[in-house]
Amino acid sequence: MAILLPFFFLLSYFMVRKVWFTFKKVRTVATIEKIKLGLIGGKLVLPEVKIHYKYYFQSGLYFGSGYMELSEFLPEENYYFHVSQDGLPILFFQEDEIVSEEHIEQFFLGKASSVLIHVDPIEPYHSRIDSLNIPHFEKVV
Repeated sequence: MAILLPFFFLLSYFMVRKVWFTFKKVRTVATIEKIKLGLIGGKLVLPEVKIHYKYYFQSGLYFGSGYMELSEFLPEENYYFHVSQDGLPILFFQEDEIVSEEHIEQFFLGKASSVLIHVDPIEPYHSRIDSLNIPHFEKVV
């Protein structure tokens, strides 16, 4: 029993620390620098993209990267994504066809040019993507 008591104190300390640091994280906006498609071996397409972003926090400039699914860029649209025989990625959606990684990246940047991230205020270079910052425009009548 004497061995279990320090173990429980140590375990409770780490649990409280984890919860405390989770609540201390700050949510902020980061601009997207580059979007890379998930291609493996030139023929296999992953359903996610790698996003490189930058953000300003406490008078400093930081860079980060993370992954998001393709469906978050196209939430209400059916799409089909594959690689042609020439090795070019092709995105089909709503009777449109976008060819090449650069054009697909520009299309995604047109949809959302920033992401919402969580930043640890103690170690600001540790960040995690929360969601896309997609602007919602209301119709003016």
